[in-house]
Amino acid sequence: MVLVAIIVVILIVVGVGVYILYKPPTSPPTGTPVTIWDNGPCSDGTTCGFKNSTGGSTLTVSTGTTVVWTNTGSLAHTVTACLTTNPGYSTPGACPNGANSNTSVNFDSGTGGMTHGATFSFTFTTAGTYDYYCYFHPWMHGVIVVK
Repeated sequence: MVLVAIIVVILIVVGVGVYILYKPPTSPPTGTPVTIWDNGPCSDGTTCGFKNSTGGSTLTVSTGTTVVWTNTGSLAHTVTACLTTNPGYSTPGACPNGANSNTSVNFDSGTGGMTHGATFSFTFTTAGTYDYYCYFHPWMHGVIVVK
């Protein structure tokens, strides 16, 4: 009886190990992409930033669109809405246009930062203009215009 229990435990452990090693990869989030980039030092707006598929930092989307930011740079970055309640908002230059007028729409990838390859997504369900910045590099700005 004990031998059977030991064999069952071993089979379960081996099965879990095989699943962990060979489980199918999770799919990346889907949505409208924005790239977070840097060239290493990220010392100003010419060495790092946010860019959409046309190369600009302003993206226009329809209501209900999910935007997916992907960090392709070597440094950690954040995607933080320009709201007075978010960290770094009062840092000079973080929000040159001031706070977003719709304070009920808050998005923030977190102050832990997104490392290389990390993604953050947010679905915009309310029309408006949403400025955002990088908490670590407040000269990095982007705008999402939702129509």
